[in-house]
Amino acid sequence: MDISKLTHGAKLVLGASIAFLIVSIFNWQEVDIGIASAGVSMWHGWGVLAGLLAIAIIVWEGLRLAEMKIEIGLTPAMVTAALAILLLVFTVLKFLVSNEFRTFWAWLGLLLAIGVAVGAWLNMKMLGESITEMGTSMKAAAGSAAAAAKSATDKGPDDVVADTHAAPEAPAAPEAPAAPEAPAAPEAPAAPEAPAAPEAPAAPEAPAAPEEPAAPEAPAAPEAPAGEQPPHAPA
Repeated sequence: MDISKLTHGAKLVLGASIAFLIVSIFNWQEVDIGIASAGVSMWHGWGVLAGLLAIAIIVWEGLRLAEMKIEIGLTPAMVTAALAILLLVFTVLKFLVSNEFRTFWAWLGLLLAIGVAVGAWLNMKMLGESITEMGTSMKAAAGSAAAAAKSATDKGPDDVVADTHAAPEAPAAPEAPAAPEAPAAPEAPAAPEAPAAPEAPAAPEAPAAPEEPAAPEAPAAPEAPAGEQPPHAPA
């Protein structure tokens, strides 16, 4: 935790809150009757709320030093300021209600509560925030909380009980394992090819027939001499 990261206002808030808690354990009211004395500390009545708020401020500032972020609709400085204002209000109430036999510690506690509130205001001012912005943010956060509470109320007690005792959903049934695939039937062996039939031997060609000798041509008849009649053939 590096306290140097805090603003001067935040340091004042943290230191005054711790001192306030220390002062709160001393007697804020005391009666002295000479041989004995009796008194009460701040932790009675309204003082209890003031003490719890001082503890809340210290815890909140510790979370800021640890760099833990908590989203509640307000900036960290606004949260510190809201707690510081409440601390001052309940301290003043305690101081005014328990107004008899006050001691020095009661006055010191009141001054420390004022110091916490002043430190919270300085912290907001150094961070560029204002009380007006704080009021607007608080209204928005209150509106969101009211809307959430209304929606929860509209359900009604029966719906709330039903939601609380709703039977848990049955777990999804596990998927059945896939059936193993049947092994593929072995392919039948291919039938062996029939051997090719031997080719029939070619028939021997018939010998060519011998050519017949050409018939001798008849001798030409002798030509008859001119003027002579050729002899007539006998009847």
